[in-house]
Amino acid sequence: MEVKRFEINYRQAQEIRIHTIGDIHAGIKHCAESLVKSRIAEIKADPNAYWIGMGDYAEFITPTDPRHDIGVIADWVDKENIAHDEEEWVVKLFKPIVKKCIGLLEGNHEDSHRIHKNGYVQKNICEKLGVTDLGTTCLIRFIFKRKNSAESHVIKGVFAHGAGWAVTKGTKMNRLEKFMNIFPTCQIVAMGHMHDKIAHELPYLDITDTDNITDCVRIGAVTGSWFKTYEQGVRASYGEKKGYPPCVLGSPVFVIKPSSNKVWVE
Repeated sequence: MEVKRFEINYRQAQEIRIHTIGDIHAGIKHCAESLVKSRIAEIKADPNAYWIGMGDYAEFITPTDPRHDIGVIADWVDKENIAHDEEEWVVKLFKPIVKKCIGLLEGNHEDSHRIHKNGYVQKNICEKLGVTDLGTTCLIRFIFKRKNSAESHVIKGVFAHGAGWAVTKGTKMNRLEKFMNIFPTCQIVAMGHMHDKIAHELPYLDITDTDNITDCVRIGAVTGSWFKTYEQGVRASYGEKKGYPPCVLGSPVFVIKPSSNKVWVE
C-alpha cells in the first residue's frame, strides 16, 4: 500500500475534477479506443482537471497464457510482440495529460504479466511517463492551497484497482461499501475492476470546531471501464462467453469544491 501527498492550487469557488481512468483493456478489439481517447482530450482541455490511473490499461495477455485468444487481438498489435505494443500504446495515450497525472495504480493484468511473464509493464509505463507508481492501493492526501491566501483545505482519498468479481449491481455496491468502511476517514473512495459506474454516498455526523453537529458525507465510486462485453462482427469476448451483462463504458469524475470541502460525483 502506498501513500501520496498531492497539492493543488485553487481560486475561491473553483471546482476541481479528478478523473479515474482504468480498465481500458487496450490491445483487444473490444476496447472502446475512440471513447477513451475522447476522454483524454477532455482532460487535456480542462484547466481544472486531474486524473489517476486505476489499472488494467491493456490486456498484457501473451500466447502462453491460457486466456490468450488470437481472434480478439487488435489489428495494430504485433502478434509476436504483444506486451511491447500494448505498453507503447498506453504511454502514447497518456502522454498528452501526463502533467495532470496524480499517479498510476497497478491492475491485475499488469500484475499477472509481472508474475508469470517476468515483464514489469507497470514499472515501464510509469518510468516512461515520469509518474508515480501508486501500487495496488493508495491513500492520497489532497492539499488544496488557495492562491494569494494562507487558506488551505485537506481532503483524503483512497484509490484501489480492486479484486474479485461481481455481476449484479447489488453485489458491486456491497463490495464498494465494504471497502469504504475500511477507510472511514477518507472522503473519497474509488475502486476499479468491476467494469461498472456506480456512485455511493455514506452520510455521517461530525462536530465542528465550534461544537456544532454537522452533516457530512463520504463519496465512493466504482470507476467504470472502456471494455465492450458485446461487439457485433467480432469474436466473442470472455465476458460474452460467460454471459456477463454489458459493461458501462466511461468513468466517473469526482468533483471537489475546496472552499467548502464538498465532494460529489459526476
